[in-house]
Amino acid sequence: MPRVHHVKSARKDNPVAKKGESYYWWKFRYGGKRYSKTPPKPSQLTQSPYFSSIRSLVEMIEEQEVRDEDMLNDLKEQVRDELESIQSECQDSLDNMPDALQYSPTGELLQERIDACDSAISDIDMIDEFEFEEESFEDKYDEDDFADDKEREEMRDQHEGDEDSRREQELIEWCESSVSEMIEYVSNCEV
Repeated sequence: MPRVHHVKSARKDNPVAKKGESYYWWKFRYGGKRYSKTPPKPSQLTQSPYFSSIRSLVEMIEEQEVRDEDMLNDLKEQVRDELESIQSECQDSLDNMPDALQYSPTGELLQERIDACDSAISDIDMIDEFEFEEESFEDKYDEDDFADDKEREEMRDQHEGDEDSRREQELIEWCESSVSEMIEYVSNCEV
């Protein structure tokens, strides 16, 4: 991974900054300097198309604001499709190698990457659906707990509001946990 340099004030104009502006630059062993106004993302700090794709996918997941089941299922489908595409590219590269080279270290690396993508896809498919066990009003309170019907109805309304709040909080925690799992599964593809 190249070393990233932060220049606080450019001495002269360059491709991304005018004289006096701040910028970042980095250079690969083989290749020219790269410039950016913002700190580079991990996907920009590699020349490997495979690593760049995996890191871009992780960055995309991290940028998502997932707040409900539909959004999470859409994200799972999008990540799954992208992983299948990356896996297919690796498989095509392996298939296009001469037979003698398919068992070389490069061929074995491609097979490891294919297997890692397959494992990540399986793991993402196994992420549990959201489940919420609502506590019923009748299970929580007895009829003897209330002085009259008005008090019982007030407590029922409060209980329903509390359960809605609890469900919303558990849903948010589940979404955050599921997104973290997805990031971990995709990051494990970096082989």
